[in-house]
Amino acid sequence: MKKEQISNLTVAKKIHSGEGSNIYKLTDDRLLKIVSSNVLQTCQIFGITYESKVSSDKANNIKGILKPSSIVYKDDICLGYTMREIKGETLNTFDNKYTLDQRSDLKRYYEIYSKLENIIIQGNNKGLVFPDLCTCDNIMLLPDGSIKIIDYDGIQFGKKDKTLAISTSLGEPTRYVKSAKYSHSPFCFTKELDITSLTILMFLVIFNINLNNVGTYNPFTGQNVTLKDVFELLNIDDEVFMNKVAANLSFKDKGTYLQDELYKIMRTYQMESYPLNPKEKVYIKKLFKN
Repeated sequence: MKKEQISNLTVAKKIHSGEGSNIYKLTDDRLLKIVSSNVLQTCQIFGITYESKVSSDKANNIKGILKPSSIVYKDDICLGYTMREIKGETLNTFDNKYTLDQRSDLKRYYEIYSKLENIIIQGNNKGLVFPDLCTCDNIMLLPDGSIKIIDYDGIQFGKKDKTLAISTSLGEPTRYVKSAKYSHSPFCFTKELDITSLTILMFLVIFNINLNNVGTYNPFTGQNVTLKDVFELLNIDDEVFMNKVAANLSFKDKGTYLQDELYKIMRTYQMESYPLNPKEKVYIKKLFKN
């Protein structure tokens, strides 16, 4: 991969500032990601190098992952990488312009989910894990309908690698670090984490339900929210789908990819969206059998 010195790059403007990195637009229209010293120190603690992560070729044949264009150094220290800028919307914001009918189009959501799951399966088959998958700003929907995962250094490249980030949408990370289902070793996760992440994303994006609320106290009922409550709210009674979702969220049961089950749900049910707070883009969804 091409190597460049940061002194030879010309920044046009900063477009993102975060705790672990800053992203800049260069005058040649590429994007430049520079990580913080804390990230480099974390790599040292984990016994890996940041350079080894961004130079990995394990994702080369996966079209849905945006690869670095070059690795950027200051003298002999790897600080980050460049990438081409892609036009599109993040998974976090893609349906802000949807009409009520579009929000009710389960087929549209299924097609988006299936494309994302296929990328993850390709990665999993090559030993990749995506611990930051539930951070929806890292997933881009392009105008041609394709999907790109853009956070390259957030990927875990095999069992000898360590993750530098895990999505807060998964909840307390220590639970996953200590789980034999989810971890090979501390901060080296199994593909089961991706299966759980995909399940959480499915419910969040398609059904507008945060599965992290399962187990929390519901002041309206005086009881903790259960997964059964979620399915009753959605009006889903497909036991196979329900059991697989439960297994995917479990800390002991083996998980499964859900694309085939979601396809059956799409063929069996119609989805309706109801505006709860349109100004805040808050909607509730309910499914009805055909």
